[in-house]
Amino acid sequence: MKVMSEQPFRRITWKVFVDMITPGAVLLSAFNPALLGVIFSLQQDGSVRPLLTFFLLLIPIAANCSVNLLNDYYDYIGGNDTADNIVAEAEGPLVFHQVEDPRPALYYGLAFFAAACLMGIYVVRECGPAPAVIGVFGALITVTYSGRWISTSHMPIGEILSGFTMGGLIPAAVYISLTGRTGDIPVILVRSLPMMLVVSQFMLENNTCDMERDYKAGRRTLPMFIGRERAQKLANILSVIWLISLVLNIALFFPYGLPVLAAALYISRKSTAATFREERTRDNKLPATGALAAMAFWISEGYLASSAAHLVVCRILSMIAK
Repeated sequence: MKVMSEQPFRRITWKVFVDMITPGAVLLSAFNPALLGVIFSLQQDGSVRPLLTFFLLLIPIAANCSVNLLNDYYDYIGGNDTADNIVAEAEGPLVFHQVEDPRPALYYGLAFFAAACLMGIYVVRECGPAPAVIGVFGALITVTYSGRWISTSHMPIGEILSGFTMGGLIPAAVYISLTGRTGDIPVILVRSLPMMLVVSQFMLENNTCDMERDYKAGRRTLPMFIGRERAQKLANILSVIWLISLVLNIALFFPYGLPVLAAALYISRKSTAATFREERTRDNKLPATGALAAMAFWISEGYLASSAAHLVVCRILSMIAK
């Protein structure tokens, strides 16, 4: 069945642009990890520099928007996205809206990448070379993730690279930039495990649902190597590890935030159950990814809210003690 708009735009309008950058994905895989790095920094030093923090939050957002735009562009011109193989508007906005000239998507993607690099230069000037090393690695992953000739998102390492880069290196880069404490990187990466798993989970979910489509497109993702049944078991195992890591991180590092996390887990109980229940197939992609998105939103925001709540309680207690 062809999935196309009954009223096509045929050009990249604001609506098409928003569909391409996928704000929900940007929130979960770019803004949230950066904000977590800010929270870690506040816990360590008690304060941050506002302008520097602003740029540190914007850089991963711009980089993620760049990845999403370039990914849609190359999938469109490469014939990977067609009206016959997309299941929803957001999966292939250029195809769905029957855009005749996709080149603006390429230009916008490059512009976002350039903006991220320019802001990165400011951060390096302010903070020294340590964030630059992480930034260069992240930029390479960004370029190769959706590249035309080399695309790591189409390889078995896509889930690991995306999770480690966006969920782990972003908080680490923000923390180092704000505190200068490079020796804390191993601990920060461990504490960022919940964010890494969020990003990897979405990659694994999409790739498991898209196995037939990816095979026709010549992609060799992780689910294609291990099979759908094992991929589904792996996704469920990662979900359990994700939940355990969340509780342990809050209990060990932000104990006053445990009630907030408990509330988030309660709110997400139905979507969490659905995540384990839904079949990860092409025909069932929308319910499966929808359940994961709802679970990820409530639990990820709960992680951030509980961490922030702990800092607020600590600040109040310190004021009372004085």
